[in-house]
Amino acid sequence: MIVVDIGNTNIVIGLFVNQKLKNIIRLDTKDKKLIIKLENIFNSSKISKLKLENKNCIISSVSDYSEKKIINFFTKKKFNLLNVNINNIPGNIKFKYERNQLGADRIANTFAAIKKYGKNLLIVDFGTATTFDVIVNNVYEGGVISPGINISHDALVSYASKLKKISIVKVKKITGKNTKNSMQSGFYWGYTALINGVIKKIIVEKKYKPKIIL
Repeated sequence: MIVVDIGNTNIVIGLFVNQKLKNIIRLDTKDKKLIIKLENIFNSSKISKLKLENKNCIISSVSDYSEKKIINFFTKKKFNLLNVNINNIPGNIKFKYERNQLGADRIANTFAAIKKYGKNLLIVDFGTATTFDVIVNNVYEGGVISPGINISHDALVSYASKLKKISIVKVKKITGKNTKNSMQSGFYWGYTALINGVIKKIIVEKKYKPKIIL
């Protein structure tokens, strides 16, 4: 089986053989040569060598940019496709969320987390956006979406002409002595406070003790 996670920045493909993850492939979502690269990876001879127990392909997509290309590619390769959405997720999970507005990535996270970890969960997913998903007694209660740390960094550098790109690293002191250190502190401690603060407020609001999954 092949599973495809189409994000806003990256496409991550997992190859499963005998229900075990055998390989991970990472591609750029907006790569203009995406189909050529997929053809090199998944030509007919290479597919046969993978020894997949079936030709199923499950897709979770939050990007319109590459979704149709991926679907068409694996359809032509004679794979059975399932494109995850709110209407076809298996199981008895209830989603208390505006229908057709919940991203496929968050649906997939919820389904996998409940199956693996239990019924009271708080999922924090660090991607282009940082998302928080709240699951109480196997019911998806809603969530939080905030900008991802890299998007925030790029926006700040783009709009502040005198600020340059930095590496985001852990820093011990919150007070910086120069611009670079101050920015590193702001991103590290700012996002630490964001994550911990949102988690605490969710727990207080929902009055539950979740297993937290990052």
